[in-house]
Amino acid sequence: MAGTDFSQQLIKARSAAGFDTAYKFYHRNGGRRHFKFTFVHYNRIEHGLSLPRPEGLQGIFLALRLMPTEAGSRELLVSYLRSLLGGGRAADYILNPLFSGTDKNANSAGPMDWMKAHSSVHLSPEEFSAMAASEAAYWCSEALCNDSGAWKPEELAKKLGLEPKAVKAALESLKKSGMAVKSAGGSYKCRYQGKFFTYPGRLEGMGKALDAVKSYWDKAGAGGRNFFERVELIRAEDGAVSNYRLQLGQAMDAANAYATHSGSAGSGFFLIETRIKKIRKF
Repeated sequence: MAGTDFSQQLIKARSAAGFDTAYKFYHRNGGRRHFKFTFVHYNRIEHGLSLPRPEGLQGIFLALRLMPTEAGSRELLVSYLRSLLGGGRAADYILNPLFSGTDKNANSAGPMDWMKAHSSVHLSPEEFSAMAASEAAYWCSEALCNDSGAWKPEELAKKLGLEPKAVKAALESLKKSGMAVKSAGGSYKCRYQGKFFTYPGRLEGMGKALDAVKSYWDKAGAGGRNFFERVELIRAEDGAVSNYRLQLGQAMDAANAYATHSGSAGSGFFLIETRIKKIRKF
């Protein structure tokens, strides 16, 4: 079939990213608005009946939350090229010399890979838009998503230091988007309790919502306390730093191992940032 190698790797990558069905992967990433092709066509791709055009690959990679330097990206790209070349000995003849030096252990699964596949929820564009709509909506959503309890609006407003009226409106908006559920007693809790969340910030049309969230971080961080800071200035090649991004990304993912969904006297929201910036040529 046209894309058997690619379809097998795509299903593997989609499952590893935490999407257990093709339907969830397509629709929770914005559907045709993001992918630029129909769900029927996507289904054909997963069944090995068709290959996406090269320009369509970017949308798939973004929806998988894969960075270009990740091992999963390389596997998927190689399988795409193999499918384009028709597979078999001809594809091996062309591709094997190019990738014979890759690390055989680079794709071994670790604890964070398991977490992504089994304990993560990728927020849909609709959920993320509701979350980012206002400062109250953002902090209410983070409170619900990072706590195993249920909250009445007045209690949550007091805990977060926000206006009760704004919190009530925010919670209703989150309920409408599907992120929150409301009990008969008037308490709200997260629909996906005990999960870890990823934003769809890299999907098309989500830039403004992500900028809004960053502004809420900046405002809250202005009065925060620095826990740790370390800065390094190095001279290096672009390619070497690009490879380092993968290690840095894995270290960032590992922060989730320290997260808690229950309150304590010392608990709070910690913003952990990484940034690599090329400041001048030399």
